Amino acid sequence: MKLVSKSFFVFILLNSSLLLAQFNVNNMSLEAGYGYTGAIEPYYKGFKSNFSGMNHFNVGVRYMFTEKIGAKVSYKFDHFVNDPGGKVGITYNTISVSGIYNIGKQLGLTYLTRDRLGVNAHVDAGVAFAYMIGKNEYEKVGVIGIGITPMYNISNKFALTADFTHNITMKQHYGFDGLLLDPEYKPQSGSFYNFSFGIIFYLGENRYHSDWY
Repeated sequence: MKLVSKSFFVFILLNSSLLLAQFNVNNMSLEAGYGYTGAIEPYYKGFKSNFSGMNHFNVGVRYMFTEKIGAKVSYKFDHFVNDPGGKVGITYNTISVSGIYNIGKQLGLTYLTRDRLGVNAHVDAGVAFAYMIGKNEYEKVGVIGIGITPMYNISNKFALTADFTHNITMKQHYGFDGLLLDPEYKPQSGSFYNFSFGIIFYLGENRYHSDWY
């Protein structure tokens, strides 16, 4: 009986320690990035432009429910424009929600690098408000993305990131050149990618964030 009571006490003590550890880390962060937008299709190939360039910006708020699983709400800006000139193209203002998985912890990368390097994977779903440059026209386009985000920890409050995301558009009526794709207004799917560098600012009063704890 004493052995059972002692084992039960140890069990409660261990679980209490785990709960306290979870409450002693920060879970929320602010994130921002800037980089390259690459249009894949569709756009009219006769243009002397691929409508790609350093025209991507994003900002978001991420919350980690556990040390490996989290969610993120983001605003993304992508500007597809002909070069030179800037008179033909389209602008995407996208609101998205992402599911986050910390594959760095899954693979033991954070442990091996002593909490210096990490990697998050993400799946995004959002709506882009697409505005045609030089025209009083816009449409809403569904966007699904999948990406990977390496992270470098520089302090308890800041980390640097790089991100590559491949995006698929759903039912767009205008190409990345801002031109109507079909005279009968039939939608098409398309794709583009982002490559960006950014920064993470960890929110909270605790010393560590769950990314590195």
